[in-house]
Amino acid sequence: MKGRWRLAVALGVVATLGVSGCGLNEDNNSSSSNSSSDTVLRIGTTTDVSNFNPLQSLSKTDSWILNAMYPHLLRIDENAKKSPELAKEYRYEDDGKTAVFVLRDDFKWSDGKPVVADDVKFSAEKIMEYKLGNVAAKLTWVESIEAPDATTVKFKLSQPYAPFAEGVGFWMSVVPKHIFEPAGDLSKFANDSNWVGAGPFVLDSVTKGQRYVMKRNEHYPLAPGGKAAVSQVEYRVYPDVNTMMLALRNGDIDLMGTPVPISAAKTFEGDDKIKLEKVGALGFAHLTYNMKNKYLADQQVRQALSMAVDTKAIISAVLQGDGQQMAGPISPIFSEYDNTELQPYPFDPEGAKAKLSAAGYKDANNDGFFDELSFGVACDQSNANITRVVQLFRESAAKAGIKLENECVERNTFLTRTKNGEYDIDASQWGVFDNPMDQLRSTYLSSNPGGINYNLLESAEMDALINDAAGTTDPEEFKAKIKNIDKVVHEQAYLTPLYVENFQFAYNASKFTGFVPSPSDLLGMVTAYSLAQVTPVK
Repeated sequence: MKGRWRLAVALGVVATLGVSGCGLNEDNNSSSSNSSSDTVLRIGTTTDVSNFNPLQSLSKTDSWILNAMYPHLLRIDENAKKSPELAKEYRYEDDGKTAVFVLRDDFKWSDGKPVVADDVKFSAEKIMEYKLGNVAAKLTWVESIEAPDATTVKFKLSQPYAPFAEGVGFWMSVVPKHIFEPAGDLSKFANDSNWVGAGPFVLDSVTKGQRYVMKRNEHYPLAPGGKAAVSQVEYRVYPDVNTMMLALRNGDIDLMGTPVPISAAKTFEGDDKIKLEKVGALGFAHLTYNMKNKYLADQQVRQALSMAVDTKAIISAVLQGDGQQMAGPISPIFSEYDNTELQPYPFDPEGAKAKLSAAGYKDANNDGFFDELSFGVACDQSNANITRVVQLFRESAAKAGIKLENECVERNTFLTRTKNGEYDIDASQWGVFDNPMDQLRSTYLSSNPGGINYNLLESAEMDALINDAAGTTDPEEFKAKIKNIDKVVHEQAYLTPLYVENFQFAYNASKFTGFVPSPSDLLGMVTAYSLAQVTPVK
């Protein structure tokens, strides 16, 4: 496989990128009468599928199930590198203004029809037409798409964009044109029955709140032998992680789709059947400052807040030490682009207090807090790690004379307030950044493609730096520009990066082996490629 994978890139650049479980899912028998139970892989999740259309934005369980059905041009491997999936190679032409994907010719839809370039062209064009999901922003530069033959797709771009091929290649699902085209308006297409896919498994039946049964696609070229060794994958829905953990111990499931909470990992240590697999993250925890707040718009205040965060204590208390501190906004997992010359702001409450005093802030009533510097810290209250971060941040910031209030709320309310800029400080965790360039565009460009400019930053300087880097074709020059943006964000303290955490996934190693995990809790053990490599233990 490695020998066939050629990154023929004229640009020469792209970023590397607790309750009883009784009564719930207690029937352990497969719904398939054609398979012995030892070839059914049962995976636990805590949420139902909310959207069966892979071209639209997806929640976690949606992604897990649909990505096993609908191929992507590229995947992220266990080393956070882009690897082939449907595409066997890509390149740039026309000085970077044309991205060309060359497809494998041995993928088939489960109804027997071949996967061809027209399927890719159709998928991308419909995403653009209906502005579907987060991929629509990644297709911003596309002027036209051509499919000159069954295995070639050409994206004509308005300007060179360094990570275009990798971003679109990884994020865009490819759907069968012959199934989706008759549906008409794909923004309204539910795709909730009669599924046809080209991944290793295809959804067969749904019992909402209980299980999602997927049957093996009998032709999947990335699996050893041309099809998955597992005959059926069954996602089982549990009300919470504690119940799911109990189900794994009891043998009701074989794999937890979600990571094991750090505080609970040790509970599996005495179980000879259960194995824990550790993977890294493609995102990171952070504090982001709302630039529309006149005090947070002051660089001195943002730097003082960064000095008032005891990140090492947070990693020790929240992650039990199993995390890596960050300095700038680029995760160290992208080693080529991480500016290692930067150092995290030191935890120095007295230094922060002195900085603020020098900037003219006063404590007129001698209550120990600067009069103007009182902020709310918003977070998703269902994220136990981040709520603990907020608590510790409040305590350490008080030592620097900054008063913080916990404004953690239920998730949907938090997301709405964040999107609308109705907060002072955002404490959260980004899930998956597959390349630094797309990350920087999404988080700091004034036009806000991707919708996560939570700073509400409007900076001509940052816009110029980002746009200049985006069109850079020389790989070394491109890396240098990314590192420079890293430095500017760090000096401006637009955010305080906290940590990159490791995730641990638990599975029954006495029954299954061969998983190929990828970084992040979104990808983890359940990517299409990973599931296709799994074999039963004999």
